[in-house]
Amino acid sequence: MKIALVAPSPVPFAIGGAENLWASWLAAFNAAPGVQADLIKLPSPEADFWSIIDSYRQFCELDLQHFDRVISTKYPAWMVAHPDHHVYLQHTLRGLYDSWPADLSPEVPAADAAPVAALLSLLARARGSRDALPDIFASLAALRAARETLPLELFTLPGALLRQVVHTLDSIGLARQAVRRYAAISHEVAARPAYFPPEVDRESEVEVWHHPTLTRPPPDPDMRLPAGAIFTASRLDAPKRLDLIIRAYQQSDLGQPLVIAGEGPQRAELEALAEQGCDVRLLGRLDDAALAAAYRQAAFVVFVPQREDYGLITLEALQAGRPVLTCSDSGGVLELVRDGENGLVSAPEPAALAGAMRRLATEPGLQARLARSAKGSVAHIQWPPLVKAFTGCPRRLLVVNTFSALPAMSGGQLRLFHLYSELARLADVHLVNLDHNATEAQTRWLAPGLRETRVPMSAEHRACERALSARLGASSVDMAAALHPELSPEWLTAIARAADTADMVILSHPYGWPALQACDVSLPTVYEAHNVEADLKASLFTADAPELAAVRRIEGSCARTAQAVVCCSVQDAARMQELYDLPQCPEVVANGVAAHSYTAPETASREALRERLGLAPAQSLAVFVGSLHGPNVEAALALPALARACPDTVICLIGSVCEAPELGDLAPLPGNLWRTGRVSHAELRVWLAAADVGLNPVRSGSGTNLKLLEYAAAGLPILSTPFGGRGGLLRADEHFMTAEPEGFADALRTLLAAPAAPERSARADAARRQARGAGDWRHIAKSFWRVLEPVLCD
Repeated sequence: MKIALVAPSPVPFAIGGAENLWASWLAAFNAAPGVQADLIKLPSPEADFWSIIDSYRQFCELDLQHFDRVISTKYPAWMVAHPDHHVYLQHTLRGLYDSWPADLSPEVPAADAAPVAALLSLLARARGSRDALPDIFASLAALRAARETLPLELFTLPGALLRQVVHTLDSIGLARQAVRRYAAISHEVAARPAYFPPEVDRESEVEVWHHPTLTRPPPDPDMRLPAGAIFTASRLDAPKRLDLIIRAYQQSDLGQPLVIAGEGPQRAELEALAEQGCDVRLLGRLDDAALAAAYRQAAFVVFVPQREDYGLITLEALQAGRPVLTCSDSGGVLELVRDGENGLVSAPEPAALAGAMRRLATEPGLQARLARSAKGSVAHIQWPPLVKAFTGCPRRLLVVNTFSALPAMSGGQLRLFHLYSELARLADVHLVNLDHNATEAQTRWLAPGLRETRVPMSAEHRACERALSARLGASSVDMAAALHPELSPEWLTAIARAADTADMVILSHPYGWPALQACDVSLPTVYEAHNVEADLKASLFTADAPELAAVRRIEGSCARTAQAVVCCSVQDAARMQELYDLPQCPEVVANGVAAHSYTAPETASREALRERLGLAPAQSLAVFVGSLHGPNVEAALALPALARACPDTVICLIGSVCEAPELGDLAPLPGNLWRTGRVSHAELRVWLAAADVGLNPVRSGSGTNLKLLEYAAAGLPILSTPFGGRGGLLRADEHFMTAEPEGFADALRTLLAAPAAPERSARADAARRQARGAGDWRHIAKSFWRVLEPVLCD
């Protein structure tokens, strides 16, 4: 495995904790079998507004595709784009985050100036999307060109404008769609507000790994601390609170000296403070050998930074067998120092700290007892476990299907993209899809760890599919793929090539099963059933169509041969077992939704959305989302009557269901029945944000209706048929209102008559909570992984 550690190089250059981590980790990586690692550093000055912007831009433009994995730890290095990007977070630009001055306003001065307003508008719309970067940097360039005409305070450091820019850029670099794995150097860092995107679940998605320190050389025999010296080492800077240590020492009345190692901007101030009395000695910077000797010779080490990220000085002191005295607000230090076990924890006040110093210096046996526990308390913090954690080769999954994942215009495509995007956090996933719309073969990364090879149907295969669709009266891309896989030999070649490096094959739908057999692939196989296809096709094809028997034969063979079968609902699982006489009932891996990415707009924003969509102020909006799929078409045919019965409500059909020829047969359609046609997922969210009710008048089909969870995630009250709500994670009455299609008009009027009714709000809130919990794809992917793991381990 080839790994790139990506990092900023400080200007002017200095070595600190971050530099020690990178150098030591690099050496540990390269000592591991099968690993080749390099440290990629770019100069990253922070002298002013524009140098910080330029540093962010240069990491955005860095191409590291020749590495298998990229690991970033610190701003702005995480702006690099890579399909296997791991973040081990040390800290953000703290002065713009947790160390933002309390007396400094976050409001941007001159926000109404044209170049500033244009930039702020772009930042507000970016939403973590890398696609926004070219426009953001172009807008920053325009701002730079106009800077002479703008107030100087706009570009101060720290400043509100830079804060907004950096927060937006960090939200893009650290977005879930850009990062495969999150970790932090301490719980302190993991818990800091805004360090990780809001859609990242810190408890379940951010791992904490305490990293070791660099390997020190043998102690310098010429280095001698005074007998009984109290020691600390640190950069002489305000956040390290060396002044607190000196003041406490001066109050302690101890005879043993306080020795401070390090350099920094506070040196003169600290020297002046030390001259006020007592034996305080500032040694300057010690080399590694001298520092190692100083730790061993110290009576104890005092380290009291404020909200420290981690604190390598703590670790080094404990490893040297020295107790550590720290403060209750010292952040990551407290994750290593246990009060009364390997050190003491004091209140961050001179008097309290002085008292703790006296205890360590004078209380009989205390210092020796704490010292005996010190080294063992951190013995587990070693380089090999950290290297192993970031070099593990995930299992490789090949997924075969007959349509591409993106752009996602149907429930099946949404499941394919979101389920496997989340699964790709646990395994390498390679989709090999036959694509009816593609013109040439293409391999692309859809998400970190998830790549898709799209293979176009051959011309001969397309001709076969068109004839089959005409005869059956329904789209037959999947049937053509299943009945004649040999007509697209490029697809078979892609499957065979991907299988050579895979650990498992997943059939997403059964229609790729004949192709897999033709490739003679002998890997563990899982059948992921979106529906019971035999039943679904029976509702679409004529009863005497010979293809129905073929579907049943193919699906049955796939289900009986697979090491595991998963279905979307309990009902489908029971039917699959009954239909194909399976020895055990299939597992259920329900449909889901990217629930955490739905945000409810403010009232003013929602009204603006509704106006943009052409809605009158008094009009209600009820939406039905569906693909061009038999059960959805049947449901859509009931909506003209609903629109006529509810003339003050716009009924909007969204998706490819709008293309159903049967709707044209009902012309003229009522004016309040709107059809958007196919929309992107971003456009769909606009419609859901503007809507008052989500409709689901579905009465037939298999699988579950993904649209219900999308409505729930958007916070919409839902009206569904009882059949439409079957088998999913949402339950009738508790999460949505039910009615048969003939009762939809009355039920819709009831829902719309009291928008603030407690019952309606309670159902919508409960549905949203369910969507954000059990219904979120990240939760569902973990359920799927629990099914896959035993098969992989057999």
